Amino acid sequence: MLLTNTIEPYSKSDSTDPASVFEDSLSTIFADTRNQHGEPGNYVLYKSEELGDFKLHLVDPEPGNNSLFSHFVWNAALQASELITSREFNVVGKKVLEVGAGAGLPGIISVYCDAQETVLSDYPAPEFLKNIQTNLEINLSRSQLTRASVIGHEWGQTNDTLCTARAGAFDRIIAADCFWMDSQHDNLARSLKTLLARDGEILAIAGFHTGREKVAGFFDAAERAGLESVRIIEKDVEGVDREWARDRGQEDPTERKRWLAIAIFKHKNL
Repeated sequence: MLLTNTIEPYSKSDSTDPASVFEDSLSTIFADTRNQHGEPGNYVLYKSEELGDFKLHLVDPEPGNNSLFSHFVWNAALQASELITSREFNVVGKKVLEVGAGAGLPGIISVYCDAQETVLSDYPAPEFLKNIQTNLEINLSRSQLTRASVIGHEWGQTNDTLCTARAGAFDRIIAADCFWMDSQHDNLARSLKTLLARDGEILAIAGFHTGREKVAGFFDAAERAGLESVRIIEKDVEGVDREWARDRGQEDPTERKRWLAIAIFKHKNL
C-alpha cells in the first residue's frame, strides 16, 4: 500500500469533505505527494493492515505554539509506524520513548507491538500533552494504558524530570520529523544521548520537504553528541529503497517530497 494511503480524514458520516476531495484530486493530477495530514482540532484515521484502524485527534495549538507543527501527522510518523509493525525496528519487550510525539502514532503502535513500556513526550505545552493523552485513551485498552505514559520535555534540558529520572533508560527511541529546526539539532541530540540505554537504538526518520541539508545537519549533531549511525537509507512512499546521499544536486521539490531518510543511531564506542 502507498504510504500516504494509510491515513485519511476521519468522519463519523459517510459524507466526504469537499475540500479533502479537492486536495486529493490535486495530488493525483499533479503527482504531488502529501507529506502532512489532517487539520488542527480534527481527527484522522490511520489504517494498518496488520493492526486495524487508529483514530487520532490533532491538537489545536495555542498562539505561539503552532510553529512546532505538532498539529499534523507527517509521513515520517507513518513510516516509523510501518517499521515498528513489521519489526524492522523491533520494540517487543523494550522500553520505548517517542520524542516530538505530536499525535503520538508511533508510540501508540509501539504499545500494540508489545513494548514493555512506552513514554510519549513533546514540548511541555499543556495542550500538546493533553492531546497525546487523549489519543492514548481513544486507542488503547485499559491494560494497554498501564504500559503508556505522557511527559513533557524541552530538548536539551537534561536536568528536567524526564532526563534525571530516566537517564539511560530507553532501549528504543523514536524521533520522526523532528529535524527542521537547525537551532534545536544539538539540543535534541543531547537529549537522545542522555536517554538512550547503553545498547539501545534510535530510529531517526524525516522527510526532505524542508531541505536535505536539515536532515544531514541533525545527523552531524548526533555524531557530535556521541552517537553513531549504523545504517542510513532513503525510502519513498512506494517502499523503494536507495542509498542515503547528503547532496543530490538540484532536486525537484515534488520528487523530493516522496522520500524519507531513515537512520539507526547507537552510542559510539560500545
